Amino acid sequence: MVISIEYCNMWGYYNQALSLSESLKRKFGADVSLIESSGGVFEVKMYDEYTDSTHILFSKKELERFPEENEVENNIWPLFSGGLGRRKTYVL
Repeated sequence: MVISIEYCNMWGYYNQALSLSESLKRKFGADVSLIESSGGVFEVKMYDEYTDSTHILFSKKELERFPEENEVENNIWPLFSGGLGRRKTYVL
C-alpha cells in the first residue's frame, strides 16, 4: 500500500501531514510520501498496486476541514474488507 499526503506548506500543514504519515506507517506499515503543495490543500490518497487503483482517503478541499482523529485510518479499513490489496493483520 502506497499513500500520498499532499499538504499546503504555505499554510503550515506540514506538522499535520507528518503526524498522519507516522500514524499510517505505524498502524499499516504503509509507504507514505509527503507532497508539498499550495492552495490550502490536505489530500490523502492510497494507491493499491495489486488492483492498480487509487482511492481518495481524505480531501480537505472537498470537506473544508481537517480529518478528525483516526478518520483517515478508518477510511482504509473498508478497502481491505472489500477485498483490495493483500490482507494482513494490523496492530492498532
